[in-house]
Amino acid sequence: MKEFYSIGETAKLFDISVQTLRFYERMGVFSPAYVNPQTGYRYYRQDQFHYIDRIKYLQSMGLTLNEIREILQSGKVDELLFFLNRKLEEKQKELDHLQETMDDIRWYINYFQYMDSNRAEGEIYLSQLEERYMLCAPCTPDEPFEDIEVRLTRLKSREQFKDLHYRRQYGFVLDFEDMMEQHFAPTSASIYLKGKPGFISPYLTTLPEGLYLCFRARLRLNEWNTQIIREFLQTKGYAPVFVVANEYEDNLTEYTATPYEVQIYLQPEK
Repeated sequence: MKEFYSIGETAKLFDISVQTLRFYERMGVFSPAYVNPQTGYRYYRQDQFHYIDRIKYLQSMGLTLNEIREILQSGKVDELLFFLNRKLEEKQKELDHLQETMDDIRWYINYFQYMDSNRAEGEIYLSQLEERYMLCAPCTPDEPFEDIEVRLTRLKSREQFKDLHYRRQYGFVLDFEDMMEQHFAPTSASIYLKGKPGFISPYLTTLPEGLYLCFRARLRLNEWNTQIIREFLQTKGYAPVFVVANEYEDNLTEYTATPYEVQIYLQPEK
């Protein structure tokens, strides 16, 4: 058994560079057993190799050399466990953030594919929808869309709302009677939230879980048929409570002819 291994031999044995071993030394993490005073050559003993192996292993878990130095200098398992548990919490937060980002990507893919289903514009259908949450900016009658967009953007940027997790789906709350007169005059503009806000505000709206009568139309072109809606409500015994219209972009340049899914919340007539 050799007593000493050169820095080159040691680096090759652990599949690292000579520069890495020198860096460990400069950082105070790990030093050679012997340095030749004439040549400056560095040598390591076999009983030091477990330090290099541990350093590499802890680095693979994301620990910094400063953290590893503290662990090795203490020589205590409790110190190692402290840093490992802290790193575990840090990685869990990163994993949660990554999962949330992946959820957002899946949602956005579904958003652009939603209108590809076999439903024709003007067709009505029933959907059982879960509880949803929106940030809403009030509109004035026949207000220009540009002004509505600016107001909603300003509202999103307020200190109270800027940290909410938004879904990039815009829409409108509509007056039912105006809609039935084929008059597109939103009472508020909205954007959906991913989850329930942890506070109350007059600008935050909860859409209840329940039955919605739906149809698709290009609302800003005033193209939709209300007769089939009236016939359904008259024959099925439901009363409209409120109306939301959700935008589904079908291109990334022009929005006047963007399709919407109109959702009319229904309750049985008394």
